[in-house]
Amino acid sequence: MTRLPPALKLAACLGTALLAHTAQAAPTCYHNYGAIDAMKPNKLFLYYPTANDATFPAYYANVSPARTFDIALLPGAPAGTTAQLRSRIYDVVATDYCEFNVQVLPPTTTNPDSLALPPARRNMVAIGADTNASLYGVAEAVDTGDADVIDHARVFGGSYGVFCSADLSGANNTLDRWAMGIGGTAAHEAGHNYGLSHSAVVHSGEDAYTHHIMPAGPSMPCANRVGERRHFSDQDFGILANNVGLTLQSLANWDFVNPNAATAARLRMEVLSRSATLTPVSTYTGSRSPWNPPAVSGPSGTVMFKGLSYNRFFVTWQSAKTWASPNQPGSLAGLVRGAEQFHVGTQFVQEDILNTSDQVVIVDATLLDADGNALALHPRVPTFDTGTLAADGSFTVNLGNLVAANLVLRNWQALVLPRPAHIDSLMRDREGVLKLFDVQQEAITPWREVKLAEKAELPAGSVEKPAQASFLLGNLFKDGHNVRIKFSGANVARDAVVGAKEVNPDVKGALATDPFPGASVFLEGELVEPGALQWNAEKKAYVNEDLVTRVFLQIAGKRAKPVDGALTGLLRGQVVCANLATGKKISLQAADDGSFDCERAGLVSLHGDRVEISQVALVNAKQPLVQVGGLDIAKVTCTNPASGKTVSFKPEVSTDALDCVKAGLEVGLQTTLQITQVGTVH
Repeated sequence: MTRLPPALKLAACLGTALLAHTAQAAPTCYHNYGAIDAMKPNKLFLYYPTANDATFPAYYANVSPARTFDIALLPGAPAGTTAQLRSRIYDVVATDYCEFNVQVLPPTTTNPDSLALPPARRNMVAIGADTNASLYGVAEAVDTGDADVIDHARVFGGSYGVFCSADLSGANNTLDRWAMGIGGTAAHEAGHNYGLSHSAVVHSGEDAYTHHIMPAGPSMPCANRVGERRHFSDQDFGILANNVGLTLQSLANWDFVNPNAATAARLRMEVLSRSATLTPVSTYTGSRSPWNPPAVSGPSGTVMFKGLSYNRFFVTWQSAKTWASPNQPGSLAGLVRGAEQFHVGTQFVQEDILNTSDQVVIVDATLLDADGNALALHPRVPTFDTGTLAADGSFTVNLGNLVAANLVLRNWQALVLPRPAHIDSLMRDREGVLKLFDVQQEAITPWREVKLAEKAELPAGSVEKPAQASFLLGNLFKDGHNVRIKFSGANVARDAVVGAKEVNPDVKGALATDPFPGASVFLEGELVEPGALQWNAEKKAYVNEDLVTRVFLQIAGKRAKPVDGALTGLLRGQVVCANLATGKKISLQAADDGSFDCERAGLVSLHGDRVEISQVALVNAKQPLVQVGGLDIAKVTCTNPASGKTVSFKPEVSTDALDCVKAGLEVGLQTTLQITQVGTVH
């Protein structure tokens, strides 16, 4: 919910982040286009009724009917058309959610609930031109963990014309400023439905909370609402990443050197994928690359890798552009001279962006001349996976060598990040400084640095027999989550005020966490071929020296989601938590207040894992209850060991209290009750 400030005397417009007044401000997101965006499972609708819609759910006062949206109905409306304003609002929201597995659909005038085949996971924000006495917008609930697959929210667009009129007047009364206000509120309310509460928490090094999307309404001046594109804070980004997932799984940049005397006109990588298609997105095209985005050919047959069949592709950089090498003056467009350094990078997206187990495998890199002939000497490139979070809590990333040359990993480090870094920042500048920033050009301050081995051998390998080196980046049970919020209980007012506890209207004690070890992990270091034959431009001769590729990698954290809960009216509860996917099982004693936390007891549970939780306790109330968070429950089984009676049921809402007595099981005081839940980690 977004509440209006109690006072309307607001600061003058900051004017520091205004968008250019163009006809169309397209989303600054490299994922929001074509088939890649359509792969995202979570659909976010921006619904603009053309007539009052009484079928919209009446979950809060004045949200139904969803009122008509027409620019002419907005108090103090800007010049322009309804369609133009809707388009700009879409651009704002699509940019806010671009890194997540959320497809922000183009503006619609049809109620999404009325579609013949509405998406299974949908978040519907109805935007009207009406004004509310105290709100900019209101969501159905703070859906912790994004447990509910169908959510609704309302935005009162006319409230901006009343309460932000001083910042939407004269030259400031533009479509872009209205869109930043209404779009920011739409993103905010959708965020509640994806599990975010109000928050003004600021991570060390982060910008002020007034630039963020999720602070409570009274703390957000109109100057910030309509004067800039706000963004999710580090904390909120992490919670969203764990709840809905990231599009990013892996991203790589490389500082290469041409080891040949001959000039190269192309770079070709052999890449393996289990997918039938391979799409390079988010390609580096900055000043240190000789080429525009690469082309992909294939699949060209199949190759066996680690016992599995992979399709073979060739990714080729060859479309010339102007550039400047960091080690030689006078660089030529699309050409790399002998011993000249250059930089390329890309993210590969497969046909199923949710399939994180079948990785893209980089076999080799080859330089070619202008006629397409391969040059004799190759720059070296490692393959890598997206990391594994093991049952013991350890998170490990593996780098591999698939070529017949002995290599060395040297001077590697890892940074755990609160949000992914943009591909253009995955490099060091000419002074050797690393400046990470995100898709909206916001500087990123890491959660922490992980020291890695200064040197690791990576022996000669092949596709059939890959050589491998591993980096341990942390342990879930030792390091924990960077973001871990335990909610306090029912949110009667459906809101939170500045400085108050964040509350969750669904589950007392429910947890919100970020992925492990963070939303993303950045790794960099040198891949060295010791004593390699290569061209020396100064000596104008071949020499045997270390051939160095500087590697910049980024991988998404794992969606480790705690399963927890609480017993009410039950004493001395013994709890068994079992991950049916991994076979790991742990036992624990419920706390004195009845609460239990399977992750803190030693169980790794990832999004999509099938988990079984069982509680055995002594009944000391007429209505013994169990409440579980983090699990989409498929079946509950209640057993009275004394009578041998059993009842089973599926709860309508997984976060509801599980009541065996209501389900038909007779239990008496001081008798033992066993309750078992089986479900999927959401």
